[in-house]
Amino acid sequence: MRWKLITITCLLAATLNPGAIRTINAATYDNSTPSPTSDLKQTYRNIIDNHLHKNFSIMRTVRILINHYPEHATYIVNAAFDVRESRIKAIVVAAMQAEPAVTYNVIDVALARFPHLTETLVEAAIQTEPAYIDDIITVALKHQPDTANAIIRQAVVSHPDFTESVLRTTAKEAPNFMLSSIIESIKALPDAATSLVAVLKDFFVGAEDKKTPYKITKEDWNLLILEAKQSGVSREELEWLVKEGYVEQEAFAQAFDNKAVY
Repeated sequence: MRWKLITITCLLAATLNPGAIRTINAATYDNSTPSPTSDLKQTYRNIIDNHLHKNFSIMRTVRILINHYPEHATYIVNAAFDVRESRIKAIVVAAMQAEPAVTYNVIDVALARFPHLTETLVEAAIQTEPAYIDDIITVALKHQPDTANAIIRQAVVSHPDFTESVLRTTAKEAPNFMLSSIIESIKALPDAATSLVAVLKDFFVGAEDKKTPYKITKEDWNLLILEAKQSGVSREELEWLVKEGYVEQEAFAQAFDNKAVY
């Protein structure tokens, strides 16, 4: 128990004195202790409780701790969830604001514990650190692959400028949902349909192997054409589908004339 007391004391001091970081690291990872890291979560729970009792907000407390100990982000966030489960979104945002580099780990922990909040947390994370959108999408797809369309649509709708990056991440992490996610994004953001089709074109045009590993059916391509047309994309802006061999000329004409048969 003595090492726990030392650790807690050092952590409390370090939140006000960055110079104490070396002391806490020495106390936490002392080889003489049986399993120090297994108790880190409880240690941080005690620290957080102490701060809250002193009228610190949970967001401020998380920021302070992660600012000083980003390497303990998963322990800190897990502990914060235990103490204030009603503030999950706020805790995630505070952690990312304190140290953007811990984004992947923070989202990973949050989605593992609260999968039902995937869309809420993904939206909050992207709004907080859009530069880390690839990490956010990657970990979200790892935890909730069946909701890929919703996750990707959310990312594209909130930050259309990152569509190409999101598309490449999707191709790697959830390739079978790539085209359907773009179609869903066009439905949700019709004003950006032309830009979305252009990004899709950049991705597929010039591909060495037209028989891509993605499960894209003729019906999928036809649906893309219909949704894009309905959202104002011109025939000329979709003709690359025929030129690149993804859609036959006759099928393209039928789809564009709303005569496609499904």
